[in-house]
Amino acid sequence: MAVPDTNTFSLQDVTNELGLGSGDSLTDCFNNATSSQFDPNYKGDEDRLSNFRNYGGLWVGKFILINTITPGNSTSWSNPNTTLLPLYYGHDVRVVWKYTSGSSYTGDLQIGGNVTLGGTTFDLDTYSGTAWQTTRVDTADYDTATFYDILTGSSSMRWNKRANTAPPSGGTGLSPPPYPGGDSTFYYAETSSPGYPYKRFWLRSPQVSISNGNAQINWWRGNYGATMGSYSIYLEIMT
Repeated sequence: MAVPDTNTFSLQDVTNELGLGSGDSLTDCFNNATSSQFDPNYKGDEDRLSNFRNYGGLWVGKFILINTITPGNSTSWSNPNTTLLPLYYGHDVRVVWKYTSGSSYTGDLQIGGNVTLGGTTFDLDTYSGTAWQTTRVDTADYDTATFYDILTGSSSMRWNKRANTAPPSGGTGLSPPPYPGGDSTFYYAETSSPGYPYKRFWLRSPQVSISNGNAQINWWRGNYGATMGSYSIYLEIMT
């Protein structure tokens, strides 16, 4: 929820929004909010509850880095997950991955299984929507990227959809396990030329809702290859 844009909300409303305890003070609220990227120019004198009016609305339209990971080279799938901070609860978001390839073609990052974003789970085996999207050229910034629907295939310099077998390049990419539930479909970044060196691949999810109790980003990751790069996870706050 957002703190209401009125003069009648309480300190308890603010502590609830920030995920704090009922005994926390106004100072605690400011300290917690600023450490969580609360706009410092919005703080006022740090002595007024009204500075938090419509606090949740401050995030709409923002693009926020959640984590950056260099996974290395592994011969098995792993199941990373991220728990989001309370300040994102009540928002509709897109989850965005930016993968930066390594020095050669042996760096095909894979995302598979049932991908859970907030309270929404996408079974990639059966999902037929067109809202999962990828870039097709090296693009440094999200706000200048052009996105296209993900297609089944093996085209370079984009995220592709694939099932049952590993990516076609030798020395990179894993066959699907299958994941829990018998799934065998994944998305992967095809880093064959011109997909290296150090090219940026953007992948974004459909819009999902985040709330207290379903604030997980959970997926299966394949990162087999001698020249794996690094990836970052972002939230694009839609509403």
